[in-house]
Amino acid sequence: MYRIIAMVGMVGLLAACRSNETIYLSPKAFQEVCKDVAELDTSGDASNTQKNVIGTGMQVSVAVAEDASLNRVYPVPPGCMLDLAAAGRIKVCGLTTDELATKIKATLERDYFTHATVTVTIEGTQGGVTGSFTNGVVYVLGEVGRPGPLQLPTMDESFTLTKLIIAAGGFTTFARGNHVRIIRYCGGAERKYETHVDVERIMKNGEFEDDLPVRAGDWVIVPQKFVSFF
Repeated sequence: MYRIIAMVGMVGLLAACRSNETIYLSPKAFQEVCKDVAELDTSGDASNTQKNVIGTGMQVSVAVAEDASLNRVYPVPPGCMLDLAAAGRIKVCGLTTDELATKIKATLERDYFTHATVTVTIEGTQGGVTGSFTNGVVYVLGEVGRPGPLQLPTMDESFTLTKLIIAAGGFTTFARGNHVRIIRYCGGAERKYETHVDVERIMKNGEFEDDLPVRAGDWVIVPQKFVSFF
C-alpha cells in the first residue's frame, strides 16, 4: 500500500512539474514578457557591446574569408541552437558577435584551416518596447494559407497578430480563429510563455486595440476547429 501511495505521489509531482513548463498568461500580460531579453540597449556609442548580443529571432551573418562557401545568414530559433557550416552545432543566445566568431574560428582552425578569419554580424536586430522588429522571423503553423517561417517587415511599425495571419494567407475553412495560440521563449528555451487570442473577434469587429504585437522568434499556432459529420 505504501508503495502504491508513493507511486501516486510521484506521478502527481511529475504532473505538477510538467504543468510548470509553460506559463499561461492573458494576452495583455503576455505583451510584457521577455522584455529583459527583447529590449537591447541601442543607446550610446558603437563600442557598447550590449548591441552585439545575439538573441532569439535575430539574423546572424557568418563570413569566413578563407572559404566563401561557408558564408551564410542564419535565423536564430527559439532554442538558440545553430547548425553552422563546418563549425557544428552551437548555442548562440547570450553570446556577443565577437564571442561567436571566436568559437567558430577555433573549430575551423582545429579541423580545416591553419588560420581562419571569421566575421559575425547581426543583420536584423530587435526593436523597442512596441514589439516591432527588423528582419526577424515568426513561425506560423496550422490552419493558415501559407504555414511556415514568415519574415517580419523592416519598416518601423508594430507588426501584430492579425497582420501576421493576413501575411500567412489568412485562415483556412477549418481554422479555429477564436483560439489562436502564441508561444514565446525567453532566455533561449529556459522560459516558455503561452497565450490564446480571439483573432476572429478582433478582425470581425475591428477591435484592433486588442490586437497583440508579435516578436521575432514567436510561434503562432492556428488550431483546427472540431467538425462533426454526425
